[in-house]
Amino acid sequence: MPTCSAAALTDFASDIVRATGADDDVAEEVGRHLVRSNLSGHDSHGVLRLQQYVTQVDEAQIVPSARPEVLTDNGVTGLIDAHRCFGQYSTAFALDWALDRARRHGMASVAVRHSAHIGRLGEYTERAADQGLVALMTVGAAGKEVGWMPPFGGRDRFVGANPWSISIPGGSSSFVFDGSMTNIARGKVDVAHARGVQLPPGCIVDRDGRPARQPEAFFADGSLMPLGGEVAGHKGYALGLASALIGGLAMIGDQDPTLIGGDIFWDRSESTNFLAGVFLIVIDPAAFGGTDGYRSSVDSVLADARATPPASGVTEVQVPGDFEVQNRQRLTKSGINLPEATWNSLETVAARFAVPMPPL
Repeated sequence: MPTCSAAALTDFASDIVRATGADDDVAEEVGRHLVRSNLSGHDSHGVLRLQQYVTQVDEAQIVPSARPEVLTDNGVTGLIDAHRCFGQYSTAFALDWALDRARRHGMASVAVRHSAHIGRLGEYTERAADQGLVALMTVGAAGKEVGWMPPFGGRDRFVGANPWSISIPGGSSSFVFDGSMTNIARGKVDVAHARGVQLPPGCIVDRDGRPARQPEAFFADGSLMPLGGEVAGHKGYALGLASALIGGLAMIGDQDPTLIGGDIFWDRSESTNFLAGVFLIVIDPAAFGGTDGYRSSVDSVLADARATPPASGVTEVQVPGDFEVQNRQRLTKSGINLPEATWNSLETVAARFAVPMPPL
């Protein structure tokens, strides 16, 4: 597989986004976010997405020159219209707004409408944790013929993968959870397809609701299985549906709603009822009595969790966020390996915009 340095791949991704018509700061935010996803071990949210974004620009689902706008500002709550700009930029904008307000008031919440695919949620919540603040966020969509997951016990797609992310700052490391409410994220199907491999059992079903492993079964109107599968899938379904309902706060009063923020992005203004949006909460531990003591306690609990004797066949016990940190440390040194299918997609967009491919 082709191997690129993170720096070269970041420059390339930023150049492609810039070539679509985005300003420098937007292009750099998107490029950095995509490659950080690759570095973190989540290729499903990395540069694999560039071809998708170019297609969405062509279809006016993404407006590269657009800028997010604060529509309502009540001090600790806000509503932002992304105006279909690149989702990584609009979400970073929303995060910065919430971080500022949380430092002033102890906590803040913000909803975002009309965004494109926002990327990996853990990237945003981890930024908050790095600054000593707690963050919780979700992006979701749900409605008839919407999404990738059927209701628990159902067959037709109704709910998106609808991830949640929670980050909690420690002193030396942080808790960073980021996960879809399906057994695998939608992008993991694309990664398996690009690598020519089957999916693990219990991840997808075909159009008739039968268990499947070939990515092609999903593309042929199959569905993702809810987190928890046959035994506890009602929990993943419930949390996924809750994500859409809470994200739907961004749609209140919206005269031109869109399905936004995740892999799903198209106008549904005809007959289908749906709710969709991005929602973020930031909390400053200082508002509850102090930051240092809290972060020290978090460190202690995380250390005790890691010190738990590993089960048979397990080399080490991790806490959420360790996987990504370890991958970034390793891949920053060794470079990022890209499947041939992903490399070919990069060559396609590079040729279109006359952008040089990153050196190997």
